[in-house]
Amino acid sequence: MERLLLRWLWHLRPVWLSLLAVGLVMLPIAWSPSAQWQTETARPAADFVNSVGVATHLRYLDTAYKHYDDIIKPRLLELGVHHIRDGGKNKGFYEKLNDLASYGIRATLVMDPRDGLTPDNAIAEGLQPVLGAVEAVEGPNEWDVHPKLRYQGLAFPDGVRNYQTGLYRALKANPDTQNLPVLLPSLAIPENGRKLGKLEAGDMGNMHSYAGGNLPSQDLDTRWIPQTQAVTGPDKPLVATECGWHTAVSDRRASQPGVPEEVVGRYAPRLALEYFNRGIVRSFLYQLIDERKAEKQEQRFGLLRNDGTPKPAFTSLKNLLALLEDGGSVVAPQTMQYYLSGDTKQVHHTLLQKSDGRFYLVLWQEVPGFGLRNRKVLSPAAKTVTLNLAQPFVTANTYLPLESETAIASFTNGAQLSLSVPDHPLVVELVPRTA
Repeated sequence: MERLLLRWLWHLRPVWLSLLAVGLVMLPIAWSPSAQWQTETARPAADFVNSVGVATHLRYLDTAYKHYDDIIKPRLLELGVHHIRDGGKNKGFYEKLNDLASYGIRATLVMDPRDGLTPDNAIAEGLQPVLGAVEAVEGPNEWDVHPKLRYQGLAFPDGVRNYQTGLYRALKANPDTQNLPVLLPSLAIPENGRKLGKLEAGDMGNMHSYAGGNLPSQDLDTRWIPQTQAVTGPDKPLVATECGWHTAVSDRRASQPGVPEEVVGRYAPRLALEYFNRGIVRSFLYQLIDERKAEKQEQRFGLLRNDGTPKPAFTSLKNLLALLEDGGSVVAPQTMQYYLSGDTKQVHHTLLQKSDGRFYLVLWQEVPGFGLRNRKVLSPAAKTVTLNLAQPFVTANTYLPLESETAIASFTNGAQLSLSVPDHPLVVELVPRTA
């Protein structure tokens, strides 16, 4: 904003007061000779949107998934994800996968002997009916915590290793499936990867990186990623085919603590951003809907309640994806020169760009929102952070996806923004002079 005369400031004092109240003020250009300018290359906004998926159980017709036409399909389209993760083998299930594919939603499909799928019939019976709807194939699900399961008479780890090797060879030998990415088997306990050993029979690693009621980045760098790489090796890309939180807070027998809906609403979009920042190809939040009404862990992982009404996590994720959706592609992502000043401790960020040139800087505090010991919701104070830009932008808009996909404030012709960064994503849209 250009420098204003005092009388103009006086007449505009109601506007300034309202902006100060939400901590968003465009400041005049202020150059600091000691500023630590950084040049960062943006990543395509479309890449972020494509990194987000949701797990479903479309064939579980004794649960809320039976409401495909009036709840499941409409809500998936509303959420804005392009990827689901599911598994099974029956005609009705295949019909739903093909239907969703016609709307641009494609599946990572789990292959598991429990569903009657083996390396010998996986292509003919598991993939051919839905070949246009499937974008990746995944090995057996969490056999490491099911000691009674057998393949060719062998339990984990040998049975899983043999199944995965046979599945991979079959898929790569068939011209119809040879280009499908194959994910390695998932493990419930990542340390069990050392029992399984390094597997070559896969294109991507696979983890079920639940945060155990904690903040989204909990144990990612110290446990989940390095333990998963014991199976994949250091070079294969990773996918999180299950991650998230359940909201059955009163379930004292749960294997992981429940988290209140309002806190998961803050955590869920942060999870997508934290995983994206680490180069994880896709994170599938588990799962779309609460399967049943019971206040039990396994029934309350949904982004939707059992009756199909949205939890805050559904709304915040939907708004973030809608804001960042981009039909084009950034051929050569541009750089932005800037620095953050003020109270930046535990403030994380992601820099994105759309095909029309607009930048999107997403900021959030990566801090706990729920006390696991006292079981109380935490309300961290927003942090005042100044965004300093080397080049002024024509327009800047700010958004809080937890609340809405509509801008909460707009500014013009400035090179500094004073921001109030909460513990959920604050999106700063910046329109450069060349956009």
